[in-house]
This record gives sequence, structure tokens and C-alpha cells, in this order.
Amino acid sequence: MQSRTRRASVAARASSNGQYDYDLVIIGCGVGGHGAALYAVEQGMKVAVIEGHDVGGTCVNRGCVPSKALLAASGRVREFRNAQHLKSMGIQVDAVSFDREGIAQHARQLASNIQGNLRRSLESIGVEILMGSGKLVDNHTVKYGLPGRVDVGGQVTAKNIIIATGSVPFVPPGIPIDGKTVFTSDHALKLEWLPKWIAIIGSGYIGLEFSDVYTALGTEVTFIEAVDTLMPGFDKEIARMAQRLLINGRPIDYHTGVLATKVTPGVPGVKPVTIELTDFKTKKHVDTLEVDAVLVATGRAPFTAGLNLPAVGAETDRRGFVPVNEKME
Repeated sequence: MQSRTRRASVAARASSNGQYDYDLVIIGCGVGGHGAALYAVEQGMKVAVIEGHDVGGTCVNRGCVPSKALLAASGRVREFRNAQHLKSMGIQVDAVSFDREGIAQHARQLASNIQGNLRRSLESIGVEILMGSGKLVDNHTVKYGLPGRVDVGGQVTAKNIIIATGSVPFVPPGIPIDGKTVFTSDHALKLEWLPKWIAIIGSGYIGLEFSDVYTALGTEVTFIEAVDTLMPGFDKEIARMAQRLLINGRPIDYHTGVLATKVTPGVPGVKPVTIELTDFKTKKHVDTLEVDAVLVATGRAPFTAGLNLPAVGAETDRRGFVPVNEKME
């Protein structure tokens, strides 16, 4: 493998034929965009990435990294509160308390450290990081900028363009997000407050992770799942294990075979959130819940809106994905 110095000198060259600003422009600098940039530089290409939010994308800033940090910290709280188990090993622990903001800051700091490392890894090999949301102009031109910021943005050309814009939380119709009492995983990771009772719409891996965090910190959880069983997308054996380890014996209940067709936000600690449940098959109203907060964990959708895909003759399917060939073109 080329040394870092060698790769940096390669990246500093002009584009291969001088016709474009770059050999490659990557829209998005999450895990996919970062990896593509490293590989492209190793192949001798002049590269720029366009990032509209934070280097590292969802995984580093709003997904894998902070969620695992919250799981680790809350898991310690759960462990130390399990006095009976510790006593069996000869360990005695006094009353356990925690600092909610301290746990949240731990997750933020870890994400910030990794984000900085990723940024430096790109800059050290000559990749230019352009801040702003990318918009395709034609097959070789990308415009970028930030809303309300005339001092940020511009337009660049490239022989090749990679779309690596990742995904965003999917929110079903009828569920208004206020970021306080009705929110997605993006908001939940900030751990701004701990509701006494939270409903989680969706029982996939995102919902399960947050149920683990919330119950460890003293919150009761209710799952709302559209199909007749929890964790419908899981392998059956894994689902059984998850049920045994992450749900049974914890302050968790659930409603299956129902849709949350109407959600009315509340006020933290003052007014509850109301959720109207409708039978998935008959479409009839079956129940109304009042909880302190609602986490919408119904999956994620491709972040392709705003790319101006028609400018390059590209379309999206009904889910928002760009259809590609076997070479991802």
C-alpha cells in the first residue's frame, strides 16, 4: 500500500486530463463516501467530497457510534442496579444514580472524536472537503451550498460523480415530529430528557436498542408493531433470543397488528402524547394510548431528495432508491 505521503502527493495533482476540477466528486461523506474517497486516492485520483452536515454521516453522528455509547453507559447502570446478581458474586453496591446529561455528553464526545479522525484522515491524503448540500447540474457538474449561507458553497466539475448520501429516518403519514415528545432516533440520541413512559413505533433493531437504553434508565416502554409479531424482519431464532434477553422480564409491553394512525404531540412533563391505534387488517380504531413520549422507529429511507436526479437522467423507485446496474451505475 502506498505511504500516506505518497498518496497525498498523488491527490494533489490536477485531474487526469485537466478538463475537470476533479477526477471524482463524492456527494456525502458518511461511511460509504469516506471509504470511496480513500480508495480513489489510492488509485491516483484527485478527489473532493461534498458534505451537507457532519463528516462521518449517520453512522458516526446519528447512528451506530452514539447509540452504542448510550447502550454501553446505560448497560452499566442496569448491571449495577441488579443488586441480587452482584450479591451472588459477593459484591455489594449502594444505591446507583446517573447523570443523564453526562451519559448524553459521553455519546456526543465519542462521535465528535471519530468525526475529527475521519476528517483528518481525508485531509492528510489531499481530499478536499466541501461543506454544503450537493445538487446535480449535469453529468459532470455539482452545485453545493447551505440554506441562508451566501458565504458557503459553489460549483465544481468532475469526470465521475458518486452519490453516497445515505438515509434518513422514515416517518409514516399521520405522525408529526416535534422533536420533543414525538421524535426519531436522531432526536433520541441526544437524550434531552427521560420520559416515564415511552411508546416505540416499530420493533426493529433501532426500536430494540432504544428500549434497552430507556428501560435501563428507568423508563417503561410500549412497542407498537403493524404485523402480528414483534421483530418481523428478524430471523426467527434471533427474534426468540431477543425476546428472551431484551423484552421478557423488563417493563415492556406491546400492541401488535395495529397501526399508529394518528399521533398528537404533548408537552414534556405536562401534557401526554395521544396515539390512536387502528387494526392493521380491518382498519378500525381499536384503542387510544396516552404516553409521555413517542419514538418513531419505522426504518429508514434513502436521502435522495434535493439531488436533482432528473438532471442526469436518473430516477428513483417508490422507496426513493436510485436503480443501478451491476456496477452500481
